[in-house]
Amino acid sequence: MKILIIGHQLHSHTHSYIFFGIYRALIYLQHNVDWIYKENDINTIINNKIDYNIIITELYYNKNIPILNNCIYLIQQPFIELFKNNSYETDIFMDYLLNKISKKNIVLWRPYTNKVSDKIYNNYEENGYNVIVTPWATDLLPHEIDENIKNLDNLKIKNISNFIGMPLEHWGVYKDELVKYNIEYKNHGGTFDVNSDKNKSIEENMRLIQESIIAPALQTQWQIDNNYIPCRIFKNISYGKMGITNNPKVYELFDKKIIYSNSIDELVKKGLEFNNRKDKNERIKELMIMVRDNYTYINIIKFIFRIIY
Repeated sequence: MKILIIGHQLHSHTHSYIFFGIYRALIYLQHNVDWIYKENDINTIINNKIDYNIIITELYYNKNIPILNNCIYLIQQPFIELFKNNSYETDIFMDYLLNKISKKNIVLWRPYTNKVSDKIYNNYEENGYNVIVTPWATDLLPHEIDENIKNLDNLKIKNISNFIGMPLEHWGVYKDELVKYNIEYKNHGGTFDVNSDKNKSIEENMRLIQESIIAPALQTQWQIDNNYIPCRIFKNISYGKMGITNNPKVYELFDKKIIYSNSIDELVKKGLEFNNRKDKNERIKELMIMVRDNYTYINIIKFIFRIIY
């Protein structure tokens, strides 16, 4: 299988971290995969008529895309419900593709929300398109999660809570709550600037979360109302931290075995109390196995490939 990912250099865009997870998983599965984002590299493929079996890109990337015969275009279509005109057939990018290739060669890949599916993993036809719905996932591979499980008892926890990403308003509320417990809050990454010294590698990201006293996956009200499940919950659990969420859908997804409240102050209190449990690592291990077996990009790729081949 020869696969091309087009778009979003790592750390340049929130979607780049999804592409990074897909890229790592495809390499692990021993596929021939390239990830490009420069116009010159795209033009080289076009000019030299280099063939690929699958091209993976993202709907709103809107750049020049090679038109190849017998190629499946797996197009991630995030949050169409946010846009007034969510008819993808009138989108500039989709118009460009539809003028050159058949609908049967286009597969729309949507992240799960309650607006697009009643199932976390799903497949259906819509307006002649094959639509695939999946959640996001951790960026770790299954064997890497196993290594973290073995190392759970050796984690060195500091009096700090690290957050990697772009901080929205609720993270300010969280920071203020930590002050009451004399816990330091630090924010890393989230600049979408590839040259920023705030960017963190996957190894640094994991270490910062592992040393955090708690590591919640807080969400906006829109995300909660639409049952959106963030990649952060899967990452933090796979790194070895107890899942903490303000989203009831995420709470249900993990069979109510993680920490939930719609109140940030209560989440902090419950999270700190959990650290005093003698069985905390046994409970975290159970969640890590759940992520390992269901919510890695290996799981997602295998699900997609079963449908399109």
